[in-house]
Amino acid sequence: MLFPGLHRLSIRLRLALWFAFFLLANVMGIGVFLLTSQEHELHREVDEALALRASRVEREITLDGKQLDPADVRADLLALTPLEEFSQPGIYVQLIDHGGRLVAVYPIPVGGQLPVTADLVQLTLAGNATYETMPVGPERVRILLRPLVVDGRTIGAVLVGESLHPLDVSQRTMRQHLVVAAAAAALICLIAGWWLTGRALRPVAEVTDLARRIRSTGRFDQRIAEPPARDELHELTVTFNDMIESLDRTLARQREFVADASHELRGPLMVIRGNLQLLSRNSLGEDHQEALRDASEEVERISRLVADLLFLAEVDMNDIVERNPVALDEVVEDTWQRACVIDTGRHNVELGKNEQVTVVGDRERLGQLVWNLVTNGLRYTPTGGQITLSLWAHPEVAEIVVADTGIGIAEQHLPYVFDRFYRVDRARSRQSGSTGLGLAIVKQIAEVHGGQVRVQSVPGKGSTFTVALPRG
Repeated sequence: MLFPGLHRLSIRLRLALWFAFFLLANVMGIGVFLLTSQEHELHREVDEALALRASRVEREITLDGKQLDPADVRADLLALTPLEEFSQPGIYVQLIDHGGRLVAVYPIPVGGQLPVTADLVQLTLAGNATYETMPVGPERVRILLRPLVVDGRTIGAVLVGESLHPLDVSQRTMRQHLVVAAAAAALICLIAGWWLTGRALRPVAEVTDLARRIRSTGRFDQRIAEPPARDELHELTVTFNDMIESLDRTLARQREFVADASHELRGPLMVIRGNLQLLSRNSLGEDHQEALRDASEEVERISRLVADLLFLAEVDMNDIVERNPVALDEVVEDTWQRACVIDTGRHNVELGKNEQVTVVGDRERLGQLVWNLVTNGLRYTPTGGQITLSLWAHPEVAEIVVADTGIGIAEQHLPYVFDRFYRVDRARSRQSGSTGLGLAIVKQIAEVHGGQVRVQSVPGKGSTFTVALPRG
């Protein structure tokens, strides 16, 4: 992978970065191509100018065909005309005789003469013209070494050089401009790519937001507005809306079935309970009495299960929650007193901080919420353990806290304890008479009232349940 950590970023940012990267690569590629082409063309022009200057010097020096002699070489023969000085600054000319000795220099460059090696001079005197680029002081100089040939005989060599300083400055300026242009283009592309991908991926973001809202509210009646473009994102939106609508219908049928079944089961259960009570008044043997007690306990458990299912179905359909001011501290105190009476001293049930606070909601359902939390603590705390019920008033919310010193909950079970019918220990839950819906009801009531519930637990040390409700 080109960028190993890129997969951790969002799709929108990845697309914007890729756009910027490819644009930057293209701009740099085009810039390098243009710079290389320009440099090649400028070098070609310099080489042509050097060749013309060498030809001029050769014509002036070798007209009479004599051997090169410093006395015969006039400075004006090497000098440039004023027009050449203006159009071709930085031109250097040197003459070398057939023995490799320097005959004339014009003008004198920094360092005294152009830095050509003896091997290069010998190669030129052997009849080979050579182009070289060499450093002279702080700048580079392009040099042409060409033999001076008279009547087929090499009498020396002419060395013509031109400073590449203007070319280097131009190239350096071009490179700087290229870097600035590439950075600006990449930044513009990054911003434009971020904006364009945001617009293009807006339906995906809406799908994500809707999924989060459905998960947090449990309401499947929400839909996404279909984008006007008939593209893949339009198909995604339509498919997602169809899926939500199908789930909504399925859940509605499920809620109706649970509610209807719960209502229908209440009648037979009441008949069974009445018959069992009638039978228990007769003189029966010990075995029959024990069987009646077991049957009565199972009927009571099924009755609680039916009542809990009916409650959840009705809450899902928003049919039973009232909206009135409720003194939550009174609800907490009533629940504590009730727990003390029912527990009959098996546990130490304490009422901790109970601050006065009012919320808007259904008093009966809030009482059921607190009672379910307390009975959950009683159910899973060994005899002699402690359950503490507290109410704290904060500026924005009221917090109901139920802490116990019970068996605790393992960390892997904590995310699921509020799910319906979820039991950490199925065998123990059945023995204690739990329906597996108590904490689910707590969560449902809290969310219907605009609140939330959370749990902290350490196995073997106990659990703490906290319900946060908005204040009225």
